[in-house]
Amino acid sequence: MGSIKLTVRRLYKIDGERMVGTQATARIFVGDRLVATEDVSGMTESPVSKYLHHQEADGQPVRVEWECDGIADMAVVEMQVCPCCQHDGHE
Repeated sequence: MGSIKLTVRRLYKIDGERMVGTQATARIFVGDRLVATEDVSGMTESPVSKYLHHQEADGQPVRVEWECDGIADMAVVEMQVCPCCQHDGHE
């Protein structure tokens, strides 16, 4: 089982002159295969991370695409050992 760290670096929209919470849908891919869809809501300018697991082969490129009514910045990275559950992807 592989592990991916999804990091939301920024999420907000502008209402007048204020930053307010918004929603985004993130689609996480391993290779060309969609492995997860995550709905994210709120507001952040500080990184927030979540760990996801998948059954695809190790070593494939990972990427995230998102839709957002506002401003969003997200990133994904493959993890060798998941810090939340200590699962080793090679077991």
